[in-house]
Amino acid sequence: MPDTTSSTVKVVATNGGFKTFVAFLAAMFIFMIVFLVGIVGGFSAFASSNANNGLVQTSTLQDGGGSSIAVLEVQGVIDGSNAEYARQAVNEILDNKNIRAVVLRVDSPGGGVTASDEIWHYLQRIKEANIPIVASYGGVAASGGYYISCCADHIIAQETTITGSIGVIANIMTYQELLGKMGVTPITLIAQGSPEKDVANDVYRNWTIKDKQQVRDILTSMYTIFFSRVKMGRGHVIVDEKSLKAVANGSVYTAQQALENGLIDGIGYLDDAIAIARSHAGIASDNSTVIRLNRNTPSFGGLFGASSSTITISDIQTMLHEFSMPKLMYLYNK
Repeated sequence: MPDTTSSTVKVVATNGGFKTFVAFLAAMFIFMIVFLVGIVGGFSAFASSNANNGLVQTSTLQDGGGSSIAVLEVQGVIDGSNAEYARQAVNEILDNKNIRAVVLRVDSPGGGVTASDEIWHYLQRIKEANIPIVASYGGVAASGGYYISCCADHIIAQETTITGSIGVIANIMTYQELLGKMGVTPITLIAQGSPEKDVANDVYRNWTIKDKQQVRDILTSMYTIFFSRVKMGRGHVIVDEKSLKAVANGSVYTAQQALENGLIDGIGYLDDAIAIARSHAGIASDNSTVIRLNRNTPSFGGLFGASSSTITISDIQTMLHEFSMPKLMYLYNK
């Protein structure tokens, strides 16, 4: 006869299921970081075999007479490698005695505070050599993109350009709650003589008002520098400082709005900027060579700054540290 004895199925639930799930996601996140570092390292050897010490790629857009106009392109997020490219490009421009004017072609949402200031500094060398600079804006020339070009002798933007965003921002991540869900309790020790060392310097705990205020003070200092650059470059157009402060409040502008409030001098395209540069340099339109300087893009192995085929624990620790550091940015987040 069939067994009709009833059976009981017990479902046992364990505590901490959600915490376990979060911990699993966090572990996967860390694993993915390490995995990506490994991929970068694997391609680094290939990159090093094809490395080009020069970041500047030069081509001729128009072949004319002895007098030349250089179109210097700055594209993408402004970082240390873009600053180094700009340094090399400026050196090439200054070494070429035929270059009479420079068109600074900007298509960038900005980027790092220090990198933006370095590019601004390198471009000042061109002005000190009495070579006129005309800035030409592409799709976006905001924040650091405006910073590097605001001292140009003339600025024009395309009708569809987004510009402005004169300000400073910092993105910060803290890990106290995440680590707590993983069952990790970090301990940060500081020397007795430096009690302020962990203020705005410890991402393993939630930040207090004091932490945030210290970073805000730094941001304010960086904004003051940004504002001084804009005043130096556009003070002859926006004479009233109160009006300049109202414009330089972090807002973004269309090309028409930027023209109306004095951040640019006209609306036009690259060809228009080249024509204006010719006029500033006193070059006949039918007797000039136009050369283009743009960045020589590295191969895949150059991603994230990888330059060696060997990735060490120290490299991973450095990457994670930089990932968690507050980033001071002249950046428009599109």
